Amino acid sequence: MTRQIAISLLSIIVVTVAGCMPQPAYTPTPTKTPDPSFIAVGDTSAGESDSVSTPIPTLTGAPTETPSLAPPSDTPSPTETATETPEAGTATIAPPTTDPNLPEAHYWFERPIPTGWTDYLDRTYAYGSTSGNQYRAHNGADFWNPVSTPVVAVGNGTIIYAGTDNQVQYGPTTGFYGNLIVVEMSNISYQGQPVYTLYGHLADIFVAEGEDVTTGQIIGGVGGTGIALGPHLHFEVRVGSSSDYFSSTRNPDLWIRPYWGFGTLAGRVVTTSGAYLREVALTIRGPDAVRYTWTYAGDENIPDTEWGENFTYGDLPEGWYTVTTRSAQRSYSAEVFIGSRETTWLEFVFEE
Repeated sequence: MTRQIAISLLSIIVVTVAGCMPQPAYTPTPTKTPDPSFIAVGDTSAGESDSVSTPIPTLTGAPTETPSLAPPSDTPSPTETATETPEAGTATIAPPTTDPNLPEAHYWFERPIPTGWTDYLDRTYAYGSTSGNQYRAHNGADFWNPVSTPVVAVGNGTIIYAGTDNQVQYGPTTGFYGNLIVVEMSNISYQGQPVYTLYGHLADIFVAEGEDVTTGQIIGGVGGTGIALGPHLHFEVRVGSSSDYFSSTRNPDLWIRPYWGFGTLAGRVVTTSGAYLREVALTIRGPDAVRYTWTYAGDENIPDTEWGENFTYGDLPEGWYTVTTRSAQRSYSAEVFIGSRETTWLEFVFEE
């Protein structure tokens, strides 16, 4: 079910879309479909806003494609800006509607690290992040694990490359991923284009080019080869091209199936003219923790063709969250409900 709420005062749009699971072999257990009302609160001028966090990551090291060995954390230490709490604004809220033209979530892939190891994404250097201007804009998702932790296929496919990238370029330069595997996914296309998954920095490769693999099959082992500061898996989703680093990557948050009881927040921060804003910090306050994310930083961080997002945060426990962000003149805040295995859409439009 799709729920759409238009909020006129704050220029914020919230949409929730249930995940689309097209693979016939996968039959999920029915889950509840919450049907809350979405509430918008205070869009006020600077100096009258809610406390908005400007997160400053604590990672250290020379700029590379991957962060340091510091344990991943969903809550990097922010620098708080104390301001006055705004009064709640009023808004005209349209009733929920079903819109068949809204995009469907394409949670087609399982996790590339099996249960029992660290199978969640590192949020300190997520897709599109520079981790506080320390690294290049990230084109994938990192899973920090010890050397030789099993790496598994996220779906059925055929190996189109397995080896080193010292001579074959898959990243911005050769030697970027070290040992890597590229899989062309079977029976999956996105708007008529083939879909590929890439597994980089491997210590071990257990498959060969031309080999067919199945979901959950062990294909390699975590390593630190190529440009990496420590052992982890770098995972990418690519659409249309297996080798074009700068125009084919997509955000894994929109492709990897969330855990049961967890969902995904996706959205964008734009100007009134529709221009995408880069590296805008967002604070996500939930019942269990405070989390931080940023809008995409690089030209190579390509929004999903249908969603058109420039930020996401996956694996959020089901429940209510307050999302805040700030332009130079104003702060913006909205309350959203994250449903189990659903994608909730949130759009902030900054006044120019």
